[in-house]
Amino acid sequence: MKEYIFLLEEPVDTREIKIIASGMMEAFKKAKEFRKNIVQDTKVKVDMILKGVRYTD
Repeated sequence: MKEYIFLLEEPVDTREIKIIASGMMEAFKKAKEFRKNIVQDTKVKVDMILKGVRYTD
């Protein structure tokens, strides 16, 4: 499995989320859903950037 690390840049703060997934598309969909929930809750613009991938056992 791989651990995909995304940065969610909000106007006030930057969050780092880690998503364990088998592929990039699966990780991107999960991160996009996470970002969508933040935008709905806070009503602010959130940019998402892939920071990197960490390979796990």
